[in-house]
Amino acid sequence: MAAVATATGVDFILGPRGERVHPSVVALPNAGGIAVGPDAKLFRLTEPQHVVSSAKRFIGQNFRAPLVQLAMTGVSYAIEEGANQQPIAVLRDRRMTMPEISAQVLLYIKRCAERQLGDRVDQAVITVPANFTDAQRQATKEAGRLAGLDVMRLINEPTAAALAYGFGQNIEETICVFDFGGGTLDVSILHIAGEVVEVLATDGDFFLGGDDIDRTLTEYLAAELNRSQNIDPRPHPTLMTKLAMGAEAIKCHLSEYAAAEGDIDDLDFPGGVVGRLPFRINRRTYDGMIAGYIDRTMQVAKQAMAAAQLTPQQIGRVLCVGGSSRIPLVRSRLAEYFGRAPDITINPDEVVAHGAAIAAGSLAGTLTAGTGMGEKVGSAARSSQPVTSPQSLNSVMANIAALPRPLLLDVNPSALAIQTAGGYTEVLLEKNAPIPIERSRMFSTVRDDQTMVEIACCRGEQRKFSDNEPLGTLVLDGLPAKRRGELTIEVTFRVDSDGILHVRARDAESGAEQKASLSVIGAPTKAAT
Repeated sequence: MAAVATATGVDFILGPRGERVHPSVVALPNAGGIAVGPDAKLFRLTEPQHVVSSAKRFIGQNFRAPLVQLAMTGVSYAIEEGANQQPIAVLRDRRMTMPEISAQVLLYIKRCAERQLGDRVDQAVITVPANFTDAQRQATKEAGRLAGLDVMRLINEPTAAALAYGFGQNIEETICVFDFGGGTLDVSILHIAGEVVEVLATDGDFFLGGDDIDRTLTEYLAAELNRSQNIDPRPHPTLMTKLAMGAEAIKCHLSEYAAAEGDIDDLDFPGGVVGRLPFRINRRTYDGMIAGYIDRTMQVAKQAMAAAQLTPQQIGRVLCVGGSSRIPLVRSRLAEYFGRAPDITINPDEVVAHGAAIAAGSLAGTLTAGTGMGEKVGSAARSSQPVTSPQSLNSVMANIAALPRPLLLDVNPSALAIQTAGGYTEVLLEKNAPIPIERSRMFSTVRDDQTMVEIACCRGEQRKFSDNEPLGTLVLDGLPAKRRGELTIEVTFRVDSDGILHVRARDAESGAEQKASLSVIGAPTKAAT
């Protein structure tokens, strides 16, 4: 979803048919061209191998990582390894990076916004999962650039949700934002004091979301088809796609009702036969299927609470964000852990986009009172109305001038560490440390006339370097030739307010700048400097 802060509130960007939800789906059909959003979803049945969804799980990732390899088994399109170990989608005769795929979605939304606003749109605030890595954040900004957007800021999705909830309410409260979307899970603990939103701790899993629940239901339906009609649908992509579409509909139904019963029609069986699959799934059976995933979400919530050093009793409110947070088992488990029912008065699909619009409005200086969702719980955002008189224009401008700007204080999404002698780890930037943050470390040469130093870097805090996630290699090049140990280089690692890592180096004795590059695995470019 996308939204914009206007002089009268927040407006959601609508698609060509008036839809608020813009599916992050891209298709390159055989007929040519590129389809995006609802039009792209139409090709899931006829050309599933040419339709990309769940790109969010692959953007900025390391193709060789075991979890990425596992996630690839759940998509219908081909993925290959590209430069810098990036996952590349192969569609027809075209190879597209994940930032290029995401750029098509952003471009589609950009054009929808321009049509609705009647003006050019060239700036945006983009939200990302709180647990996104440096490479994933770089890739997201690259997607914005490819779509012709100046990305004013990247904001973590739970932070945006908290901003939408608390802005303009003059409250002081510690809250938990439980963001369970289609592809990722984020849990953030935040303190809101007036217009200050401070993240205390965050944790997440970018391989856990509604897509996994859809896949579990799809496998159940596939097994039922094999059991009842002796037809294994797994080798047939179109048949599996129809079952997946049925699974998604069943999941949504079971979020509202105690049982789902019906038929999945028009199934194209092998041999040209068209058939159907009757089904009946009750809530208890469904809960048993997905209990393992929900256990994982609660473990992430407990980790975030432990990092914040808080007890459940110290949380004033639990906000549910993301479509998968509608699952009844999720809400009952949250109520059990926190001792209170989660707040479901704010639309979980809209709250993140609403918060991003507030942040963008703050940066652009267009915020007005009443922009937050807290005072309009359970209702849709207002539609923009034209300013029809000088008096009303003056009132709006005075309102903008008097309104305090929100202040977002976020945290480092993951620890940055380097490899030391013996294969051990030295943490330089701690997870959940407030950002922006920077740390410096001294490095020396270990042999005479050494002109280059390479340092392996990772994400994580495990003592053994190999137990962490590889980040890349820091290279100090073009060093002056000196005797061993005579040259000392000070390297500074900095994470900015977008959560993106930067490195710089200088000669500790002379202060002269030295060449330093960090080749981040999965990033859209080979060097982050």
